[in-house]
Amino acid sequence: MAEGAARRSAGSGDPLAEELVRLLERGPFADALRAAITASGLSLDRIRDRLVRRGASLSVATLSSWQSGRRRPERPGSLLALRHLEAVLGLPGNGLRALLAPPRPRGRRTLADRMPSTRDVWATRPEAAGLLAPLLPCSDDALRRLSLHDRVTVGPDGRARELRATLVLRAEEDGPDRLVLLSDWGDGRSAESPLTNLRNCRAGRVVRHPASGLTAVELVFERALRRNETVLIEYDSVRPGAPGGSVVSGDRSSRYFRGVVRAYVLEVRFHPDALPVRCRQLTTRIGERVPKTVRELELSPSGSVLAVGLDFGPGKFGVSWHMAEEEATPSE
Repeated sequence: MAEGAARRSAGSGDPLAEELVRLLERGPFADALRAAITASGLSLDRIRDRLVRRGASLSVATLSSWQSGRRRPERPGSLLALRHLEAVLGLPGNGLRALLAPPRPRGRRTLADRMPSTRDVWATRPEAAGLLAPLLPCSDDALRRLSLHDRVTVGPDGRARELRATLVLRAEEDGPDRLVLLSDWGDGRSAESPLTNLRNCRAGRVVRHPASGLTAVELVFERALRRNETVLIEYDSVRPGAPGGSVVSGDRSSRYFRGVVRAYVLEVRFHPDALPVRCRQLTTRIGERVPKTVRELELSPSGSVLAVGLDFGPGKFGVSWHMAEEEATPSE
């Protein structure tokens, strides 16, 4: 019965079936496959087992990469397996294959191929790779960061309190429909509602690591992007817990990049009761454990500092500040 789920007509009033019919007509391939798998009611493990019984072999990892848009079937063996997959999912013959674009030229490396692994980027936080595993690989890997602007507000206690982020992304291939973010406020607490005031996207799955305070969240776009299409998204994030408490000696705000970002702007605005005596722009490249001081930043008359990174990455880019006249060494 599950194999016939995708055959339900659009006229049945079932929103899932209607969406699947639409995607089979227009694509993109990854979205149509994902909708067909959902409509079938089958897990990826069960799909793999049914393919094996039909003499076709596809791993769960391959199925996952196809439906996420990170990869697509191109080789003859994969296209043959796709024919069996259409039958397992109860789709008409050639239903998915008709959505495939011409194969990429051999030797061309995708954006994901050129990126370091999540484990390498978050080398100082080994728990990050496990936290992101349920969400990756995904179409996030086909998104190029054109520009990011982070506006950080520091509270009267000297800690980063709020973040307003604006991101401009471009799809390197058809299909990207979501972005995965990993946040860490550095105090071991995970936010119950990590992101608010979303623009041009909605929150998807949220995964937390309570012991470390790390939180991973999907931002799902309004629709899947075509190759070379851009999207602008915005969101707010607030440090968990109520403001207040004693003034801390210092804090920092930083962002990790798996790929190269054309322009990253980090703006930090301080509360009048928590003006720092020292601010520094820091970077940490892949393979480095200790961040390097790029430059000392001068506080503006309005109580803010600005750091800009051009064609930066992969690595971590940030700003640290100190509230007392004592020497502070860079730290993670």
